[in-house]
Amino acid sequence: MSAPFSQETDLGRLTERLGSTLLTLVAGEAQSTRTISTVVLLDPLDPPDVVPGALVLGVGVGADGDLESLVEELGESRAAALIVREPVTIDPGVAESARRHQVSVFGLVRGASWVQVATLLAGALNIGTDEHGSADVDSGRDLFTLANALSALLGAPVTIEDRSSRVVAFSADQAGTDEPRRLTILGLQVPELYSSIQRERGVFRRIYQSDRPIYLEKPAPDTLPRVVMRVQAGGEVMGSIWAVVSEPLTPEREQGMIEGAQVVALAMLRARVSADASQRLSESIASRLLEGGTSAREAAQQLGIESSPACVIAIGPSSGPDEVRIAADTQRAASALRMNLQPVFPRAIAAQLGGVVYAVVPFRTNDDRTMAAVENLASEFIARLDTTSEFCAGLGDVVPDIGDLHLSRRDADAALRVVRSRSRSRERVARFADVQLDAVMHRISDSIKADRIQFHGPLETLREYDHTHGAELISTLQSWLEHFGDVTAAAQAMHVHKNTLRYRLDRVAAIAGADLSDPDVRFSLLLQLRLATGPTEAHRRP
Repeated sequence: MSAPFSQETDLGRLTERLGSTLLTLVAGEAQSTRTISTVVLLDPLDPPDVVPGALVLGVGVGADGDLESLVEELGESRAAALIVREPVTIDPGVAESARRHQVSVFGLVRGASWVQVATLLAGALNIGTDEHGSADVDSGRDLFTLANALSALLGAPVTIEDRSSRVVAFSADQAGTDEPRRLTILGLQVPELYSSIQRERGVFRRIYQSDRPIYLEKPAPDTLPRVVMRVQAGGEVMGSIWAVVSEPLTPEREQGMIEGAQVVALAMLRARVSADASQRLSESIASRLLEGGTSAREAAQQLGIESSPACVIAIGPSSGPDEVRIAADTQRAASALRMNLQPVFPRAIAAQLGGVVYAVVPFRTNDDRTMAAVENLASEFIARLDTTSEFCAGLGDVVPDIGDLHLSRRDADAALRVVRSRSRSRERVARFADVQLDAVMHRISDSIKADRIQFHGPLETLREYDHTHGAELISTLQSWLEHFGDVTAAAQAMHVHKNTLRYRLDRVAAIAGADLSDPDVRFSLLLQLRLATGPTEAHRRP
């Protein structure tokens, strides 16, 4: 699986952008002029085609793997570089092979996931950009260049962040910083723990109201001092520049930071204009794809995926009281998903439609491995998404015909609804194929509500009795039914003696007039109980 670059890029830019934050050169040379043609995710069980100039992510390379043989193979394919997870053991054979074949070997810092490094590579080297959906390349390069220039001017590691504390660029030299900065660079987002503290302390208010850099002795626990300057264009605050320092800036450096912020503002404004146009185009294409039919096929032709099988991912927030915060977090999730998809599935497109973020993921081959890769990406994305709101994801089934994408969207929406309803479960990602029964129960429940159907009979009689006498006949019946008539197991779940449970069941039969020996009666009662208590939560009670 690979993602092409939109233009010529080289290892020099890679090391310049990422520096020692993520990667350490362990063998070979930096080769600053070696052109990178593509990024390849290496899976030993399904070896990809390695083309000349490839940057290979050694996802499946273990610490005990034969690194020398791998470097030899990559050298024969004229690959540019290999990234493997630290710790990396470089013996003389590996070093010699890397030198002879001109393959640079980098170690990936512990704590960084492969999705993270692929995402950072997408930002640093502009992977997968085209006329259908990327932000302006020159603007992104300008911001990274400006971050490095500011870092040199201030003598301090720098990040440029937007108003949502997302990192839009960072300087290469992040040595000597603290754990919050390291986590910020890895996630391209200030962790919510730290940004919430700063909001509570009024730090952002101070920054955005000042026309000069602000010195923060300790902006959050376990942090080094920061100097922060707002980035403002045309009276609108667009973000801020954060420098890790040991003391306040000198007057000369302070003035340099002020002037630098003005240049950063222009670059961010240009990037926003390009990104807004790109976002509108993505939303239009995604909407047509998700409609299915002729409209989807025409949109797919624009993307060159008209003959590809595909599936839909639906991502949305769990319900919460703060609608404004949920809306902001959903926009952040949409932006983050686009970044995460591009390196792994470069032909995918993502857009926010209403309160849900949808991604259409086309496949080159329709097999279980590819779908598993989609599920793994979604799970890791949801786990890493650093927002106040909690998000869930539903994955629709793969459709061979792109014109049937509306069916995959329907399934993705249904799976998302099921996961959202599981408030007591820690599961936050689900395939439709794995939650079909719950999805069907939701649809039955919806139909009953829409048609205003009221159930009468044994359960209504039992509810009235429980309400009047403070009894627990309904919960006793449900426990017994869900334990397949196993009195001992049902009694343990109810925390009562099994004789007590037998007595209650006799009362159920007598009061409700229900023949519990009849399988049709048992099925009817359990179905009504599930629909009344919720299709998903009913069988997940503690």
